Amino acid sequence: MNYEIEKLNNSEVIYMRNTGDYGSNQNYKMMKDFKNWIRVNGYWKYVEKYGVLGIALDNPQEVDSYKCRYDLILKIDETVEDSMVNKREFTGGIYAVFTIPHTKESIVNFFNNLENILKENKLNMRYDSIIERYKEEEGLDKICEMLVPLQ
Repeated sequence: MNYEIEKLNNSEVIYMRNTGDYGSNQNYKMMKDFKNWIRVNGYWKYVEKYGVLGIALDNPQEVDSYKCRYDLILKIDETVEDSMVNKREFTGGIYAVFTIPHTKESIVNFFNNLENILKENKLNMRYDSIIERYKEEEGLDKICEMLVPLQ
């Protein structure tokens, strides 16, 4: 599987968070709500520039699924004051970026094969969250990127 290396810088971001099972309908709804908020507020240019990042913050093998936190974040180069979104610091790093079709099946398949993908490409993953980056809507002809944190 082909990949590129990319450095993400530390930055202030806006985000929405859901707590509960990963892959749930609530996370899907949150993505729709977040993208709608972005469009309505005129920030879509930042989706095109940086993408919406999806970050699972907890390991479901260590944390009860109903307590698992999932953030959707967007880097914005301006000040945002809106109660619909929160602000926090994003800690960057070096990532291997894999491009896959933007479908639930492809994302599940990527995670199921991650150990083999890392081994085949001789990559050492650091203990941190894998990031999903979305610049397009969902569909077979659309893509998303999986950013694997490297040591």
